[in-house]
Amino acid sequence: MRLRIALALISVGAFASSCASGGDFSLDVGKPNSQGLAPFDHTHALWTALLSQSVTPEGTDYARIAKERQAFDRYLVGLQGVTTAELGTWTREQKFAFWINAYNAYTVRLIVENYPVASIKDLGDKPFGSVFDKPFVPLHALHPSGRATLLSLNDIEHGILRKQFTDARVHAAINCASRSCPPLLDEAFVADRLEDQLDSVMRRFVNDPRRNRLNRRTNTLRLSKIFDWFKSDFVRDAGGVPGYVARFADPTSAGGDTAWIAGARLQSEPYSWQLNDTKRR
Repeated sequence: MRLRIALALISVGAFASSCASGGDFSLDVGKPNSQGLAPFDHTHALWTALLSQSVTPEGTDYARIAKERQAFDRYLVGLQGVTTAELGTWTREQKFAFWINAYNAYTVRLIVENYPVASIKDLGDKPFGSVFDKPFVPLHALHPSGRATLLSLNDIEHGILRKQFTDARVHAAINCASRSCPPLLDEAFVADRLEDQLDSVMRRFVNDPRRNRLNRRTNTLRLSKIFDWFKSDFVRDAGGVPGYVARFADPTSAGGDTAWIAGARLQSEPYSWQLNDTKRR
């Protein structure tokens, strides 16, 4: 425990320096527990404490998170301290929760380091192009390719979350810091409640009229582009997008029942990449 705390204190200065210089924040903390690191906290308590204070249904208060850098830094250091050997001893649910939280935490970290910013897409640069392909996540030891190198958000989403866990509910669990993304959960995902949490966030997303509109009168589903971009995931899990939506649709939101959804016409809602910042509504 002392080693993790010491590393966390060191990281505060590194984080502040990184923010000032615009560089990548990374610590070499990948030492196994046999060398003194405390076991990983699968309650993700530090992350929950930050989220519970900073996330509302309207968005994320990035300015507030920026004021809590020491606590945020401690959580990131905990993520970076996990080794492949340690990860290999975890249950599927522990791994799944870890990677969802890692994706969300490093997305928030990217915004905080560049705050204020109008959109996460403004943070892409050469030679990587899209910000989601930019390698900046310092979980070197856990790269899906086996190479000890920085991960990108796409490495986590496509190379780990979608490939290893094959569960379309993940699309409502990870947040890309944008208005049209499914809202960030106001607590960490944890292994012992993961099934309920994943069901809850997908149900909330499907029935959110700001992102999906289920219109029985016109027999139309006007859905988030997420259902189009990742159609294959929803087909795999439910045979098709309508079947998947019906699985999570609230009869009240769907006009009284959900039976009609199977034969509904599909349309896409516009997608906003504007930052989901509570201070900029």
